[in-house]
Amino acid sequence: MTASETDAQRIARRYPPSRTPKWLWIAVAVLMAGIGGTWLLWSAFAGANPPISAKIVSWTVTSDQTMDVRVTTQRPDPTRPAVCTVAAQAESYETVGQYDIELGTGTQELEDHDIVIRTFKRPTSVKILACAPR
Repeated sequence: MTASETDAQRIARRYPPSRTPKWLWIAVAVLMAGIGGTWLLWSAFAGANPPISAKIVSWTVTSDQTMDVRVTTQRPDPTRPAVCTVAAQAESYETVGQYDIELGTGTQELEDHDIVIRTFKRPTSVKILACAPR
């Protein structure tokens, strides 16, 4: 017996062949790809068509305690009530004021809302925290 045959036998004893058939691994991979692809399509469709969305059009700091904000909301179904929460932030990114825009039933898909957010500290920016149907 040569050295390479001895090495081959030693390696075969150390690393025995897999007990799981190759076709089973392929079937599991195809199944997982199918489940993952289905989830990806579902989440992309659900995320692309939210029940309500909002955008900050403009904002102005009027004093250390108030901020004027214009928000545009879009609802594909304006007969469904919703709420959007807008927050004012200080320079340190802490929330210093908050306002809930209550959207009742309506007839227009796009609506502009002029709001005044009262703050306890000078605001420097504003962001939309969440929008959700009621």
